[in-house]
Amino acid sequence: MLKKLIRIIPLILIVLLSLIVGTADISVGSIVTGDMDALFIFGSSRIPRTVSVFLAGSGLALSGMVMQTITQNRFAAPDTIGTVESAKLGMVLAMIVLPNMTQMWEMLFTFAFATIGTVFFLFLTSRFPMKKQLLIPLLGLMFGNIVGGFSNFLAFRYDLNQNIAAWLQGNFSLIIQGQYELIYFALILVIGLYFFADYLTVVRMGEDAAQSLGISFKWVVGSASLLVSVTVAVILITAGSLPFLGVIIPNIIAMKYGDNIKKTHQKVALTGGFFLLICDIISRSLIAPYEVPVQLILGIIAGAIFLYLLFKEVRRV
Repeated sequence: MLKKLIRIIPLILIVLLSLIVGTADISVGSIVTGDMDALFIFGSSRIPRTVSVFLAGSGLALSGMVMQTITQNRFAAPDTIGTVESAKLGMVLAMIVLPNMTQMWEMLFTFAFATIGTVFFLFLTSRFPMKKQLLIPLLGLMFGNIVGGFSNFLAFRYDLNQNIAAWLQGNFSLIIQGQYELIYFALILVIGLYFFADYLTVVRMGEDAAQSLGISFKWVVGSASLLVSVTVAVILITAGSLPFLGVIIPNIIAMKYGDNIKKTHQKVALTGGFFLLICDIISRSLIAPYEVPVQLILGIIAGAIFLYLLFKEVRRV
C-alpha cells in the first residue's frame, strides 16, 4: 500500500503542475477561494489542455505498442512506418478539396489516409519479410518520406505551406474548451485494447501461431490498424506531430515488464500520458511567459532515448 502511494504522489504532482503552470498566474488558493477569473481560465484552458496532453501521450504510446506487436518489430510506430505522414497527406488534401471544412471532416480525411498508408506499409512488409529489427523502420521512414514529399509538393502548389507548418507543429498552446473534444476518440484505442489484448499477444507470435489457435490474423491486424489510424488522426488534428513517443514508451515498459500486452498496456498508457505532460510543463516553463512547442522538447528527450535504443539493438545484433 505504501509503495503504491509513493508511486501515485509524483503523478498527482505532475497533474497539479500542469493545471497551474502557464502564462496566467493561477494558484491553488485562488481556485479554492472561488476566484472567478481563475476558475474561468482553469475550466476553459488548463483542464482541456491537461486532458489533451495526457490523452495524446497515452494514445501515441499505445499506438506504438500495437504497431510493434503486429509488425513484430520494436522500432515500429506511427511516425516510423508512414502512418503519420499519410495522415498529413489526408489533411493537405482536405484543405484543398474542402477549405472550409469542420473538424469532423478533417478527422475523416486524415483517418482514411492514415488507414490507407498503414495498410499499404503492412502489405509491403508482408511481401518482403525482413527479420532484422532495423530494416522495417528504415523501410517505413523511406515510405514516409515519399508520402511526405508528395504532401509538401501539394502544400507548395496550393500555397498551404504556412497553414500546414503551423497546424502540424506539436503544440498545445491553442487548446481551449470547444477545440479539443475530438481527442476523446483516442479512448477508443484504450478501450479496444481491453478486448484485443489477448489476441494481440498471440499475433505477436506470428500468423501461423495465431491460426493454429483459431485466431484470424488478418482480422486482428486490420482491426488494430483501424484503431491506430483513428488515434493518430485525432491527435494530429488536435495537437500536431509528436515524434518518437510511440517508439520509446512501449520499449521502456517492455524492458521492465515484458511483452504481455494484457499486463502492460495500462502501464504504457499511463507512462506515455505522464511523459508528455512532463514535456509540456517544460515547454511552458523554459522561457515563460512564452512557450516552446512541446514537439521540440519531446524531439530532444525522446530522440535521445530512441538513439540509445537503436545503438543498444545494434550492439545486440
